[in-house]
Amino acid sequence: MKNVGFIYREQDCELQFLSLGAIFNVNTPENHPIIFSKTDDYRDAMTILAICKMEFSELSLYAFQIMSNHFHFVIGGHQTRIMEFFDCFSKHLRRYFGKEYFEKDFSIKLFPIDDLSYFRNAVAYVNRNGFVVNDNHTPFSYPWGTSAYYFNPIPRQLESLSSEKLGVKVVRKLMRSRSFDKHKDIPTVQGYISPLQYCNISASEQLFKDAKQYFYIISKNVESFSEIAKSIGESIYYNDNDLYVVATRIAKANYGIVKLSELPAQLKMELARTLHFDFNAGNKQLSRLLKISIELLDSMFA
Repeated sequence: MKNVGFIYREQDCELQFLSLGAIFNVNTPENHPIIFSKTDDYRDAMTILAICKMEFSELSLYAFQIMSNHFHFVIGGHQTRIMEFFDCFSKHLRRYFGKEYFEKDFSIKLFPIDDLSYFRNAVAYVNRNGFVVNDNHTPFSYPWGTSAYYFNPIPRQLESLSSEKLGVKVVRKLMRSRSFDKHKDIPTVQGYISPLQYCNISASEQLFKDAKQYFYIISKNVESFSEIAKSIGESIYYNDNDLYVVATRIAKANYGIVKLSELPAQLKMELARTLHFDFNAGNKQLSRLLKISIELLDSMFA
């Protein structure tokens, strides 16, 4: 009976995914110079994003992450309108932060999300992006995006208790315009508009069978992120824990060995090549993980 329930739930998720129309995995170049360097920068960018998104209410923003020099979005809607939304966002970022922080190639690339599995992996990839580069956060606590809101009722409760609202002076300061005054009095949390006000997080959650599946994908199914990174032209970096999970799975599948310490020297070298080329593992990581001398690794991947 449990398997029957699983099948029906998966079918329901598939039908809901198909009903959503066009969805894209969207990102800006990760090699762009630093834009945001302090907390206030991120906080202001969050509200600028929120106001711009509210101007494009027909679009569905399922997940996003603001990084120090680039952005990730999982967003649904017509491709032309998505481009117009980003043009609005980037224009007001330039006005507020200064044009000198943005290079000519600061633009988005859109990659169609054509199946449910890709949607789930893309959402997880976006929501864990901040955690990968910031050791002070987990995939569930990075504040500058949707990470902390998925399958987590606490932010919703905190938002309902907040009495802070966005003042018209703040709107004009951030947007450098009076054209957005209608967005005043929107509730804020910690000084910015919460993603709960303009993101379709609940709809996105419905495309996972349950919270357990989401947790598994974002924390355990780390191999899938390498494929997404390659498809959008990013260089993904795994922390040591993620890389250990990947390495032990490869060792078990390819060599029938569970403990990395039991791998013979030749297989360690073979595994090191796989982790280096397919998962972008650094030499210091490989040395820690496989107990191979850094000198040997440096000579292998010179």
